[in-house]
Amino acid sequence: MSFANHDEPFDVVTIIEKLRTWYYPATVGELSRVMVTQKMVQDDIADHDEKLDQLHTSYDGDLERLLMKRDCLSSSRQGLIHYAAKLSGLLSPIRRVPNEILCQIFLYCCAENDMTNGKPGEALTLSSVCTRFREVAISSPALWSNITALFPAAEHYDYRNRQQETKLSSLIQLYLDRSKDRPLTLDLNIEERYHLPNRPSLQLLTREFNRWKHLVLRGYSFSTDPLCPSRDCLPSPSLESLEFRYGVVNYVLDLTNNWKSLTHLRYPTTLKLDNFWRALELCTNLHSLAVQAWNTDRVTASNHPPRILPTLSSLAVINCEFDKLDDSLECIISSLTTPNLSELVLEQRNEGAVEYPRQSFHHINLFFERSQLCSLTSLVIQGLYISDRDMVALLLQVSSLETLSIHDPAFPDLIRSPNPISKSFIESLHAGRQSAFRPSVEPLLPKLRELTLKVTAQGFDPSSFVDTIASRWLPDQTSARELGLVCLRSVELHLPGTVDTKPYELLRQFDEAGLRVVVKCRGVDGILFEVG
Repeated sequence: MSFANHDEPFDVVTIIEKLRTWYYPATVGELSRVMVTQKMVQDDIADHDEKLDQLHTSYDGDLERLLMKRDCLSSSRQGLIHYAAKLSGLLSPIRRVPNEILCQIFLYCCAENDMTNGKPGEALTLSSVCTRFREVAISSPALWSNITALFPAAEHYDYRNRQQETKLSSLIQLYLDRSKDRPLTLDLNIEERYHLPNRPSLQLLTREFNRWKHLVLRGYSFSTDPLCPSRDCLPSPSLESLEFRYGVVNYVLDLTNNWKSLTHLRYPTTLKLDNFWRALELCTNLHSLAVQAWNTDRVTASNHPPRILPTLSSLAVINCEFDKLDDSLECIISSLTTPNLSELVLEQRNEGAVEYPRQSFHHINLFFERSQLCSLTSLVIQGLYISDRDMVALLLQVSSLETLSIHDPAFPDLIRSPNPISKSFIESLHAGRQSAFRPSVEPLLPKLRELTLKVTAQGFDPSSFVDTIASRWLPDQTSARELGLVCLRSVELHLPGTVDTKPYELLRQFDEAGLRVVVKCRGVDGILFEVG
């Protein structure tokens, strides 16, 4: 008989009261009754335990079935998601791109094919994506015709590098095979000093000498002889572009008539400027010339009469002298005449300079007058110590200019050092006003479309700048023609330190109207201010 079904109620209160006293059953009947009740309670507990076990077993089974069903649904859902993703892949716009356009995208991605530090090059990476990419890549020899490689110095040529050399040789051979007979663009970083390393990978490239079209050589103090099967084969007949980057061509080649094929030359005038003059004499078809001066031999311009480069359309002269500024730049500029120049860059990298330079303006002005730069459309003057008045005088000679970029010197606080970007210079660019440097009513640079100014000196005047920009914003073509001007389309201003940004807020209306306006500076609140 279960205690739960017993006639007497389950009186817990009475039991608790008796437990709080010294009560003990006084009679045998009362004692027997308590013991029987206790046994019935124990039986009921056991019965409850049995029922709970049955429920747990039943619930565990149900829970396991539910969990299995949940996992099954989750797995099925994940499969559907993957399937939907694959279906979306079939509808991807890239699949509708014609192979011809896809090949052009690949060409953009494979401009270098970097094989340094064990990398496979972009062309090989693209060809490993999918079957279609592989077919397009392999059927496009131009993708494999660009090679960028590093050749470590002999002291670093250990076992690990020998393994890398074997891998590099295999890669280069693969690229040469897949590029077929396409002209090659090579960027070779040679760490060896004095003599080029005799490496199998380099020999693979020299065997394809006649295919070289664009060559960049990086390194220090190396001889180029190992690049040539014979003394008269560099440049190759197809070579159009030759660049020497941050290095010394220690032994100058016996330059041959093959140099006439060069249209682009980047040359470091290191140690001997005579080598540079000789190169110019033989490169009679140059369209683009970049000269980078490092530790030159101080050859004076008087030793070399100006050389006329009638085919040259782009010239960049970058002076990297640290101890005496502008010497090499003046020497090179004084020795050139370029009547058909359309792009000119004059740059002074004077980090660490402590000496005020000699007169740059005189030599540059003579170069402008001598070359009669009537077709010059782009001018960049960076880091040169030229006064604002002299800068205006230079610009008066190039009315055809469409793009102008001027960077103040890096050290504007040098004693007596002039800075080209000043309030008077900005006012000279105003389209409708005369200025102290421009008494004529004719506007300076009437065809100017793009203007970039990077200021390093403090105290830049915002009001004159905003006023000048407003005077050249002429979106109405009729008004622009009446004034003899072209509408300014882009202006960029970089300011140093912390400035009040409120005056430049007026430029936002021009930016919203279509003029590209970029102003970068740090406001008085410490937040970087930028229009555009």
